[in-house]
Amino acid sequence: MENSQILVSSGQISSTYLGRVLTLFGLALGVSAFGAYIGFNYALVYMMGSPFIMIGIMLLELALILSASKWMHLRPLNYFLFAFFAFLSGFTLAPIIYMALQSGNGEILYRALAATMVTFVAAGLIAWNTNINMMKFQGFLSMSLIGMIVVGLIGLFFPFGSMMEAIYSFGGILLFAGYSMYDIQQM
Repeated sequence: MENSQILVSSGQISSTYLGRVLTLFGLALGVSAFGAYIGFNYALVYMMGSPFIMIGIMLLELALILSASKWMHLRPLNYFLFAFFAFLSGFTLAPIIYMALQSGNGEILYRALAATMVTFVAAGLIAWNTNINMMKFQGFLSMSLIGMIVVGLIGLFFPFGSMMEAIYSFGGILLFAGYSMYDIQQM
């Protein structure tokens, strides 16, 4: 009993939990990268040839998301379905990767990956070390996400200029960083 009180008071339980979560996150990124590799090298022709394959895979991803509350506590099924979702997420990136490479903009993929990694690590470190309670920003983050979706939909019908695209991208980066800090503190 005394040892558990020491662990709780020293914060080791939450850091162990966070460590497990971040380990699973890292493994999911690896599985996603593997899925992207398989999709790009072995299934790209089929995915580019038939939009129904992509729609089917995306519907399967959506079904996994919507059914997650049913299987999230069923071990080892939850690990398998989580890995399967990560694989499918990477798999569906293959056409996007192909189009970026074909247009001569392959370097943008590396920039996006680097920017995402740096932003996530910085947001995580800030959230872990700050005394500000990020939970109070939940409503603001939710409304910002809705705003980003609405502006994105408007942009489909009325294309943005380069300045508006930069502002929209910056807003997305801030939203991603805010949700990252919120989620890290929630753990």
